[in-house]
Amino acid sequence: MVEVDLSIILAGLSIAASIVYYASVLRNQNETRQAQLFMQLYELHISKERFKDSWILNEMEWEDYDDYTRKYDSSVNLENFARRYNNWHFWDGIGLLLKKNLVDKEMIYHLFSGGFGVLMNWDKFGSVIKEMREQLERPELYIWFEYLAEEMMKMAEERGNPWTPIPNKGVLIRGET
Repeated sequence: MVEVDLSIILAGLSIAASIVYYASVLRNQNETRQAQLFMQLYELHISKERFKDSWILNEMEWEDYDDYTRKYDSSVNLENFARRYNNWHFWDGIGLLLKKNLVDKEMIYHLFSGGFGVLMNWDKFGSVIKEMREQLERPELYIWFEYLAEEMMKMAEERGNPWTPIPNKGVLIRGET
């Protein structure tokens, strides 16, 4: 019969308890970081300036890509260019965070009202961004914005609330003119 020393058992239990405690601390830290990131995104999203910029961008109208560039290219409309790229980079950054699982998909979906803001912006500018990819020979330009829109669309459909584009004048929606 093997005798087990009580001190060995206590040492083993102590190590096991330490591992469980450490894992719990790491999980809590991760949840805290996600909550902090979520709140930072939320504060950016609801700012008065972002709302005004989004409204102005939504009012943009164009017939085709050439008309779009004549009206809104950075060389002719720098203020609009700054608004647009700020908006697109915002969505692109969130899409990358989502792809890397650094933000919770459910939280993002609910933060943006069932993906409404993301999908409205992608419907408005997606065709322009795709054309820019070709014109600039930059196939990865704003791919995370597109990824985010696709994920939000899937989530809306899974919930029985499929996305229906909001008609906007001058917007090329999914190949329509």
